[in-house]
Amino acid sequence: LELVPRHEQVQRLFILVDLAGNDRKTSGSYYTPSALIDLVLDEALDPLLDEAEKADDAEAALLALTVCDPACGSGHFLVAAARRIAERVAIARTGEIDPTPTSLQEALHDVVARCMYGVDLNPMAAELAKVSLWLEAATPGKPLSFLDAHIKVGNALLGATPALLAQGIPDAAYDAIEGDDRKYAAALKRRNRMERDADLARQGGLFDVKELDVSNSALRRQADEVGTAAVSAGSLADLHLAHNRYREHQVSPERVSAVLLADTWCAAFVAPKHPDSVAITHDGLRDSISAVKDVVEGLSAEYRFFHWHLEFPDIFRVPDGGPVDTGSGWLGGFTAVVGNPPWERVKLQEQEFFAPRDRRIADAPNAAARKRLIAALEDSQPTLWAEWQKAKRRSEGASHFLRGSGRFPGCGRGDINTYSVFAEHAADCVARQGRLGVITPTGLATDATTAEFFAASLEAGRLAAFYDFENEARIFQGVHNQFRFAVSCMTGGRQVPQTKLAFYVRYIADVPSRQFQLKSEEILRLNPNSGTLPVFRTRTDAEVTLGMYGRHPILFQDGQAQGNPWGLALGRMLHMADDSNLFVTAEDLRQAGASWRAGSWVRGDEKWLPLYEAKMVAHYDHRFSTYAGATQAQLNKGTLPRVVDKDHDDPDLEPVARYWIAQADLTAFLETKGWQPKRWLLGWRDIASAVNERSFIPS
Repeated sequence: LELVPRHEQVQRLFILVDLAGNDRKTSGSYYTPSALIDLVLDEALDPLLDEAEKADDAEAALLALTVCDPACGSGHFLVAAARRIAERVAIARTGEIDPTPTSLQEALHDVVARCMYGVDLNPMAAELAKVSLWLEAATPGKPLSFLDAHIKVGNALLGATPALLAQGIPDAAYDAIEGDDRKYAAALKRRNRMERDADLARQGGLFDVKELDVSNSALRRQADEVGTAAVSAGSLADLHLAHNRYREHQVSPERVSAVLLADTWCAAFVAPKHPDSVAITHDGLRDSISAVKDVVEGLSAEYRFFHWHLEFPDIFRVPDGGPVDTGSGWLGGFTAVVGNPPWERVKLQEQEFFAPRDRRIADAPNAAARKRLIAALEDSQPTLWAEWQKAKRRSEGASHFLRGSGRFPGCGRGDINTYSVFAEHAADCVARQGRLGVITPTGLATDATTAEFFAASLEAGRLAAFYDFENEARIFQGVHNQFRFAVSCMTGGRQVPQTKLAFYVRYIADVPSRQFQLKSEEILRLNPNSGTLPVFRTRTDAEVTLGMYGRHPILFQDGQAQGNPWGLALGRMLHMADDSNLFVTAEDLRQAGASWRAGSWVRGDEKWLPLYEAKMVAHYDHRFSTYAGATQAQLNKGTLPRVVDKDHDDPDLEPVARYWIAQADLTAFLETKGWQPKRWLLGWRDIASAVNERSFIPS
């Protein structure tokens, strides 16, 4: 999946080049170490297996489990999950703790046919996933399992839900993106709103089922027939029968109509919007889909729209009465959703795009040089230029959908990274009694853009486990050693009494010894504003912090009438660039006739105060370093001479600043901030290394 063919002109050879970190990002071919997969399955799958084994018919309960990887790659997670379920099935069938290899293989064949589901954007990855499962489950005398209905190709994130379809096309679909005519897009937005409002007024509800049927009952019946044929296939002829039924299901009028409707809804977000383009608006959903059919089918093929309730109607049920009262509008879901989804920005990255196409551009010394080379393509390589423009449009279209469709209310914001919306998608796709386990960057629990999603999981008591790793031991070979990632496990709806936590783990085997537990209400008490996860190395650290929160009120709580008991005003003080007009140097003051006195410059009634910079302070020490005696080399590096311990013994010693500010200017500045008549200010150093961005250095 990572290899790209190249022609070596000198040697006159075709070779395959490994582009790790580039094409692998779009191919689903990141290799997840088996030990990390085992940790995910320990938390997300094993509790479900334990529960199924307690049923009156343990075998049937185990075979009724459904496991999905929504970015399955070559099937590593699915194979590992299938082995675990098959072992339990074999034990239930035979009553033996150590079943024979034959019993295990027969159980594995049944589990792969019934329980495993996967989706991937890359067709080759999906085919490899099927091959992986076939090789694992091959059983003498039986045909390979029929997997076309379970392992599918598509963009798991770009699709409609019954709830969204029933609300019509939102106005946000017509926000202009790369290549759109803004005036025309605004006109389409007005037209769409008028058509939708007229429908609402005429029907007393947005859609009448006869006008727009978003149920999938008919598709579910067809899928059940396919599933029955596939599971009971004992010969090659039976397998061909299952395949024929699946093919008939794919082209059935009910499915073709439902997919076209959902594709049209999605296409409204990404379709070109200019006077020469075909307009896709609200009325097009109901009255004139045929008029936009060609455009919609072209966009569907380009973006690979994937509608989960239409692709897996046996898993996601939408009754004939229309969407149910859930966020998605469907009932059901997978018993377990697991995986290691891509960790990539949706925004198109220039270097990655050109790496397999033009190394000269990819290897440009800086961004400015790269942009100049790209701009020159329009004349020098028009075909590559057109491909680049199309890729940019596709990237912006996907980003626009993720932000504006309403599909991802918790994570569809900011500079979206695919891991966050995959996590939110997994939470939507898991059954209430099920569990999900995903591997993502630690930012899922700590970043502002994912705070709403993560806080909602905590408030509902659904976070079962969160294990944070730093990659120092190179668990992921191609990732920086200081990068932090995590295994998150959530329930579909059940509350857990406590959340299992571990932070800064380097080795997977260390998780049990580093683990501690907190209740959801304890976590929310520690981060009441953001609802994100507090980071502690040990349970003792957590208890110390909880003790402080138990003895003192919240410093500042957003959205509460009495949320600021201290009367605090938070904001940025002086900025080195924006406020530089207020700064003067010691030499300026000397020439102006000011004199040095007790840490300040004075001239008559005028007084200038020192400007403290972050590098001048450390923990509880405003005399950490000084400009006195600083060499040019130190200044170039951004470091200063330290104030040594013996000088700290002198209470009159103050560090020498680089800049000074008039007391009158400072007073006026504070008044504009509304910070007067404060009698004191608390400052802190907010500059730290990239891996310590949550650190707090008060002084």
